[in-house]
Amino acid sequence: MKKIILFAVLICNVFIANAQEIKPKKFYLDTIHVKGRILNIDGSVIPDLYIKTTSQDTILQNSVINARVDSLGYFAINGIKLNDIFTINTGYEEFKIINDGSRFITITLDTFKNTTLDTTSLTVTAKRLKARKKVKYMVSSYLICEYPSLNNPASYPSGKKAFYDFIYKQLIYPDQAIKKNIEGKVVVKFSINKAGNVFNPRILNGIGYGCDAEAIRVISLSPKWRPQIANSRPIVSDAIVEVLFKLED
Repeated sequence: MKKIILFAVLICNVFIANAQEIKPKKFYLDTIHVKGRILNIDGSVIPDLYIKTTSQDTILQNSVINARVDSLGYFAINGIKLNDIFTINTGYEEFKIINDGSRFITITLDTFKNTTLDTTSLTVTAKRLKARKKVKYMVSSYLICEYPSLNNPASYPSGKKAFYDFIYKQLIYPDQAIKKNIEGKVVVKFSINKAGNVFNPRILNGIGYGCDAEAIRVISLSPKWRPQIANSRPIVSDAIVEVLFKLED
């Protein structure tokens, strides 16, 4: 009996010794914290939204990281991959948005495209109290010519690609952003007046560290555009351009 107990104690000591040799592994993930806002295409807030990502909560689990959008459309989601995919479910449709390393992102969803409109008309009738007046027409000998009205959107003279080439040649990656390892997408909205001049550039989605200011600086240098034409007359219009700041390894 003593021999059996001694043998069992020796076996336990061997297992304990082997267990002490196993060292826990450390995993290092390149992650970022992201804040943002989700709005409808008309600027309204979409209630009761959840947003999730393809990132895993830990490297050993399969649960994704998710967050709830507040009553003003804002959300915060921490510890996700640098280039991640956001999945947003409205209850009627699922949207997938790619984040190019931005720490703050404004997401606009078009939830109206799946709305079915009832085109059935409702007719309300009533008895006319006064007889309809008869319209008299007079024919003259004058010839009246009417030209069709022109309607064209604002455009860069050499095309969209030429505008992007202009931005690429002028743009300088800010040193501050390079030192802080900052990259992401800057979205700029600007206006085009009746003469085709670019004015009032403003940031819709920025990443800071000099990138927003640099994007505005370059767009302010833009040559003249062809203004938007509505009913054969030039009008003031807006345009949006996305500038992606990306560091190469």
